[in-house]
Parts: sequence; C-alpha cells; structure tokens
Amino acid sequence: MTQHTPGPWVTSKGAYGALHVGPAKLDHPGQDLVAYAAEHGRDLLAQRTADAALIAAAPDLLALCERLLGFAYHYGSTEAISSAEGLFVSARETIAKAKGGAA
Repeated sequence: MTQHTPGPWVTSKGAYGALHVGPAKLDHPGQDLVAYAAEHGRDLLAQRTADAALIAAAPDLLALCERLLGFAYHYGSTEAISSAEGLFVSARETIAKAKGGAA
C-alpha cells in the first residue's frame, strides 16, 4: 500500500453543496481530495456533514490509536495487559486495516 494522504484533513464546502475532505493545505484544490460527499437533498445534509467530519478525523484517530497502544504496552502492568488483550488485538487489527492491511 502506498502512504496515505498526510493529515490533518479538513472539510470544506464545494460547488453545488458538495462536501470535500482533503489536506488542510491543498497545493492544487480539488486534486488532493480524500473524499467527496454530495448533498442530494436537504434531508441528507446532516448525515453527509457527519460523514465528512468522521473521514476528516481519520488520520488523527489512527495516530491516537497507535499512541495509546504504545503507551499501554510501555506503561501497563502485565496483569492489565493480559486482561485487556482482546482490546489490544482489536486495536492492532484496526490499525492494520487503516493502513491497508488485513484486519
């Protein structure tokens, strides 16, 4: 997998009410879009806005998961890590999935 588009990502309103998600600093507006959520009717605007916000937060969420997992393994007690191993497995799988690997 190639490297994902570096964060932070932001949402912006495009033409005809479309919501764009992309890097905070676009060198070429429109060319570096990560996601595009078209507004098809007013009733979907709130859903599209929420979807775009979640997508824009993805790089930060990935970084936070990686840091939390590292912190837990570094500072956690053996007993705590053993009792939460299922959570750590899920976290590692989710991080791998976010990076394009198998879950």
